[in-house]
Amino acid sequence: MVKARTPHRGEIWYFNPDPVAGHELQGPHYCIVVTDKKLNNVLKVAMCCPISTGANAARSTGVTVNVLPRDTQTGNLHGVVLCHQLKAVDLIARGAKFHTVADEKLISEVISKLVNLIDPQ
Repeated sequence: MVKARTPHRGEIWYFNPDPVAGHELQGPHYCIVVTDKKLNNVLKVAMCCPISTGANAARSTGVTVNVLPRDTQTGNLHGVVLCHQLKAVDLIARGAKFHTVADEKLISEVISKLVNLIDPQ
């Protein structure tokens, strides 16, 4: 049996979060993992922020981070990280697929937005 890959901070995965409700991003989409691999392995969930690739994504500078192709190893993702929709996700149980790794600048910007959302200065 092949061991499932444990999601790690900075990785971008593709998954379907449905069922969802209200203003949550619905349907299959990418997400960026913001928690460390060791924690994700213990908890069996990863803290993730969804990435909207749709044209109508909320683009408020206070709660989102732009993703450009140069921000990932594969260079083929363009969208917006929705930091205000942080959630715990069992990516393995949801059949998520690893896509790519974000560069450190993008990861740092997402973490900074999350900290500012939780504890505004």
